[in-house]
Amino acid sequence: MIFLFLFAPVAIMIGLVLYFEKKSGMTAPDENKQAEKLGEVVHYNRVNSSGGPGGMG
Repeated sequence: MIFLFLFAPVAIMIGLVLYFEKKSGMTAPDENKQAEKLGEVVHYNRVNSSGGPGGMG
């Protein structure tokens, strides 16, 4: 009977997690969007490291 006290909260939490996952509609990340953002980050990183306006170097 003790296993019921341990299993019940776990079962409730699993149910809540599954419910909110379905409700939020999480999907797999869009690879094209990630590649776009990576290009922006690399571009801004080059700009910031080149000692442009306001830079110290």
